Amino acid sequence: GAASESQRRIDALGKALSKMKSSTNEACVCCDQLTRRARQLDSLTSPASDASSMLSKASNNLGAALLLMKDAKEKFDTIRDCEPAIERLNRGVVQLQNQKAGKAKNARRNPFDDKGADNKPVNLTEQDVYAAADSMEIIRDAYEYFIERKHWRSTGSALRSLERVHQMGVSSMCILSSFHLIDSGQAVKLKRVVKQDGAANKNRAATETAQQTRDRLSAALQNRDLLRSIGEFEDDQPVDAPLVRELRGILECLGNNGHQLVTAPKNEPPGLAHHFGMQANRVVRTEKVGSGGYTNIVQRPLKTGFPQIDAYGEARKNVAFASIDHYYKRTKQERKRNLEKFSGSAAMDVADAAARDAVRCLEHAMVVVAGEKNVYRTVVTPSLTKMSDEDGGNEEISPFYRKACAASYSYVVASVVDKTMDIIETVFLKEGLIGHASGTKGGENAVQLSVRDTASAAAAGLRMLDGVRMLGPSLAKLCDMPIGDGTEEQPSIASILCIAIHRTTVKNTARTLENLAKAIQEDPVKGSANRAKDARVANLTCDVVRAVRNVSHYESAYKSVSKRRQLPWDPNMGEEAGELESFIRFLVMRLVNSLKGKALNYTKYPGDLGQARSSMFMMNNSFYLRDELGPHAHNYNTSNDYRIDSSWFVDKVNKLFESEKNKYLGHWEVLNAHLTSVEHDELEYQKNDNILSLDSGRLIKGRFSGFNEDFERIYDEHKELAVVDPRLRGLLQKEVAEVFLPLYRNFFGKYSKIRFSKKHQSEYTKYSPYKIEELLSELYVEAE
Repeated sequence: GAASESQRRIDALGKALSKMKSSTNEACVCCDQLTRRARQLDSLTSPASDASSMLSKASNNLGAALLLMKDAKEKFDTIRDCEPAIERLNRGVVQLQNQKAGKAKNARRNPFDDKGADNKPVNLTEQDVYAAADSMEIIRDAYEYFIERKHWRSTGSALRSLERVHQMGVSSMCILSSFHLIDSGQAVKLKRVVKQDGAANKNRAATETAQQTRDRLSAALQNRDLLRSIGEFEDDQPVDAPLVRELRGILECLGNNGHQLVTAPKNEPPGLAHHFGMQANRVVRTEKVGSGGYTNIVQRPLKTGFPQIDAYGEARKNVAFASIDHYYKRTKQERKRNLEKFSGSAAMDVADAAARDAVRCLEHAMVVVAGEKNVYRTVVTPSLTKMSDEDGGNEEISPFYRKACAASYSYVVASVVDKTMDIIETVFLKEGLIGHASGTKGGENAVQLSVRDTASAAAAGLRMLDGVRMLGPSLAKLCDMPIGDGTEEQPSIASILCIAIHRTTVKNTARTLENLAKAIQEDPVKGSANRAKDARVANLTCDVVRAVRNVSHYESAYKSVSKRRQLPWDPNMGEEAGELESFIRFLVMRLVNSLKGKALNYTKYPGDLGQARSSMFMMNNSFYLRDELGPHAHNYNTSNDYRIDSSWFVDKVNKLFESEKNKYLGHWEVLNAHLTSVEHDELEYQKNDNILSLDSGRLIKGRFSGFNEDFERIYDEHKELAVVDPRLRGLLQKEVAEVFLPLYRNFFGKYSKIRFSKKHQSEYTKYSPYKIEELLSELYVEAE
């Protein structure tokens, strides 16, 4: 039973396995069928998925295309949106131009013309400028957008339209900024007059002396308040606040590279190189004297590559030049009126007045430059700071833009310095006489320069050099404007002109000094006009004394000349150059040589009279020279009382005076030849009488008559000679008496008691010692 049960179970298990196998086979067949159906279904659904994916991509592309078209439409609409603001600005600028040109404001128009609205007056406001600036920024962005899409067909026309409108905006902004800068006026204003100063100090600069000017400038330099102490004006910032905002907006809009649509250049604009690095020795006069300019270097148009900076430079140059030019013309008119008022007055020195006004113009030039520096810092300097954009970054300022700004400032102030150079050299050429030939060797038409005129010219030149020497460094500092681009900076044209103004003033001053020395040397020797009969002091001596006093106040100015120029009397230069005294010594020596030549002309008179006049002439001149310039000549001492304390002067003049005095006294020595004594054994008296015999009387008669004749002759010849000073007159009268009067007194006292003439005793003894003393006290006349 157990075996059958096991068999039964085995059979049942076999049947189950067979059934499972058949089920598995059926399942496999079903799976194969499902797989075939799934493949068939998959082949049917794949094209739909691809189509759906393609549709999704197409949808994305269409969205991007719509955005691109919308952005492109906005960029294409830039002209339509931005042109009105810029066109309004342009119309306003054109109307301003027409008004300034004097054109009619209300011109007739066609009533059927639809463009009549364009002719309506446009009153530009600050907001119009800001709107135009914003439009310019949008145009620049649109231009960059189209540059990246040059393959579009419409890009070319869009770029041209953008360039046209942008150029209109740049031109309008530049012209408008020029109008604002010009209309703002001069950057100076008249100083306030303090009431307690009174009217005496109102025109102080117009009347002050060279010493007063030097003291004022020296005190100002020591106190470091030079600009407060110079000129009759003070620096000012003339641009009103609204205009400042407009100008800053324009420079911010056009600054750096905003004036052009293309990318910033990598090379420096060619016009900038002209404004830096010039040598001072290349600055020479190219313009006519008095034409308003010195050199054509500053006449070239400003071309920095940045039109907005060019507009600033040209506008402020015109204003600054007009400021110094008007001041110069006003001082010239004042000087002309004073010359007419005080014509013929000895106190009116034309050259000194012209030099004083030239220094006043130099002071005014400094004030003008300081004012223009205020305008530059107010208007231009803010555009040199880093500009932040909307993305939060800072845009670096182009080094070329920095250099252009510095060049524009140099361009403005260089015109002022150039005008000042012309003013100073005009004084040198006209009142300073360096444009005239000295002496008669220049031809038949050469003008003989007088010592008086050349002395005034030399003093005037030294006065102007004194002003240039003291004010020049401060003027150069005011003219300097650092570029700030990190490179080694070269001097600008304005700085070079500051050097040139000192160099040319030194050169011209040296010429005035040489003219003075030459005029003394070539002063006419012959002719009655240069040989007064009374042997008075020569005009040349008076003029040389005046010349020495005039130039004696300028030790520092003269040193500036001698250190830089080789002079005929001082070939050394630099620290080895001589002081002012070397020049004065040269003048005195030239005077002495000329006086000796004039004295020789007196010897042409017959007899001893010519020699006497010659000696008296030299005594008068040497005494006057010693009295006026020698040490301890007077007990008083004033600022104008220059004295030569050096031994060379004292020795030379004293030696000359004593030598000529001894020569002159020698003419009176001839009287002593008649005052010899008569031997006692030669005196014989008549019998029974106290009268000398005829032969013995003749011995004494001959002595008295010879003395009387020579005394009368010499006295008559010498009594009309002029003596320069009462002290010299008394000295000569005393020493002339000492030559013969003691001997004559003894002779007269001894022989006048003897009767040597029976009838004419009184005629022979008519000149008693007392009478001689009276006559000698009336000897000589005072020089007029």
